[in-house]
Amino acid sequence: MKDFKFLLAGALLCSVLSCSKEAAEPSTVTKFQSFGFNMADKIEVEEGKLIKIPFTFDDNQIFDFDVEIHVDANTTATEDEDFHVETGLSIQALAKKGEFEFEALEDLFLEDNEKVFLTLSSTYPGHLPLTKTIEVTIKNVGGCPKFIQSEFVGDYTVVSDDWQDWKAGDVISVTNEGVNILAFKYNCGADALPILMKIDPATFGISGTKQEYCSYSLPPLTKFFGDIAEATSAVNTCEKSLSVTIAHSDANGTAYGSGKIVLKKN
Repeated sequence: MKDFKFLLAGALLCSVLSCSKEAAEPSTVTKFQSFGFNMADKIEVEEGKLIKIPFTFDDNQIFDFDVEIHVDANTTATEDEDFHVETGLSIQALAKKGEFEFEALEDLFLEDNEKVFLTLSSTYPGHLPLTKTIEVTIKNVGGCPKFIQSEFVGDYTVVSDDWQDWKAGDVISVTNEGVNILAFKYNCGADALPILMKIDPATFGISGTKQEYCSYSLPPLTKFFGDIAEATSAVNTCEKSLSVTIAHSDANGTAYGSGKIVLKKN
């Protein structure tokens, strides 16, 4: 009987052990397969052109994410002066391509080609797709030399003068009157005062406040004033010429209309 109890106890113990659950295996986390922006490393665009820069992804692209586009510090062009670039866009899960806009702006100046370095990165927490940097070359296709004041001081030939104080072919002097300020005189005697012209080196525009430039004995003695019309007054650095539209009036407030004088550097 005693032996039978031992056998029964052993059988029960084996039964309990055989019914116990096995310990669960630790789960394994599989990493997402990396992918990047598939696109050209170098791109060229002419001034005055708007282009779309494309990129693609491989089949590992399974996320929603935003693309951020940054201008790198080693860029030689000036943003909003030489170019505009789209700063970001959204990509949907499973999308295999995208594009963003880049506009090369027209430049007044004749200069070397310029470089823009753009880095594309993602807002996705896993840092996918991988960051990509591309080089965009802005090709200069025209423009004139920059305004250098010393090159515009000296003798000029009168091309035309609507006011007819000077006749075509006359030679007159243009003088330096301060930083980016040039001047010439009308042909109205020894008491003629200079017409001061303020040059904007960024736009080649010419401006000037209303100023006395001549006194005429008509009789009576009458002072005349000139007011430079900025919209139609400019320096042409390609041709080394000045084109200045001036509204004429006298001390009594009488207006005599506008006239343009065109001078070309000798």
